[in-house]
Amino acid sequence: MATTIKMNSSHEIPKLAFGTWQVDPKDVGTALKGAIEAGYRHIDCAHIYGNEEAVGAALADIFKSGVVKREDLFITSKLWATQWGDVAAACAKTLSDLQLEYLDLYLIHTACCLPTSKPTVPYHKVWAQMEDLVRAGKSKSIGVSNWSCLQILDLLAYATIPCSANQIEIHPSFPCAKLAKFLQERGIVVEAYCPLGFGRHDSQQPAVIAAAEKHSVTPQQVLLRWSFQKGYVAITKSVNPERLRSNIAITNFELTAEEMAAIDAVPADPQGKICDHATEFGAPLYD
Repeated sequence: MATTIKMNSSHEIPKLAFGTWQVDPKDVGTALKGAIEAGYRHIDCAHIYGNEEAVGAALADIFKSGVVKREDLFITSKLWATQWGDVAAACAKTLSDLQLEYLDLYLIHTACCLPTSKPTVPYHKVWAQMEDLVRAGKSKSIGVSNWSCLQILDLLAYATIPCSANQIEIHPSFPCAKLAKFLQERGIVVEAYCPLGFGRHDSQQPAVIAAAEKHSVTPQQVLLRWSFQKGYVAITKSVNPERLRSNIAITNFELTAEEMAAIDAVPADPQGKICDHATEFGAPLYD
């Protein structure tokens, strides 16, 4: 099974990513170097994570050491909700912090704009600015995160450069199956964040434990393999070197159709959604 997906922009995206969400700036350099050594070639970042300067310093060291070259890595970052008014400036800040000349993928991080001043920026105007980044060579591909099917349909009506990905929360107890199918049918890559689920809830499901025991792997590896076989990009993170190696070691076994179906049948739990921005955005986005 392929370890990359060809996006509608013609670029290849690795199906396993090292995520930098909630990684302390003082730890992210060591964790990133460990991830590269373990074999990760997709790095997922965002302005709002507050650690892009530390990530950039680590990347500079890694490139200088010759362990990998810039072109060996697929690097993603994201536009935060308060930055819709000037996408070029936001991307320039991220590129400066990351010490890069271009991104492989730049995503609109949020489903709505948080105004720093009124009026807010509508979807078609922020997307036009995103397209300008591709034309300027600042990002090879562009996409969104946390967007619904209705927002995607709106976007498809006016986009002249395609939306290459939608990064959304997906794990067995919050599978977003209909949205994922909708995206894949339209050639939009599904990126799954929080693929290990909510605490121990997903990893302790009987179907997950049974598959782990059969294949002599961990429940976390089964969850990542489930996403992998669904055709999603799974974004996982750890600052633990052993876990970094374990999370990426999922290509030497395959879940059977019966095992996939059993995990698909894990009861969906709306309360199990990890990233609910309702309080942050002042709107019941997921209710």
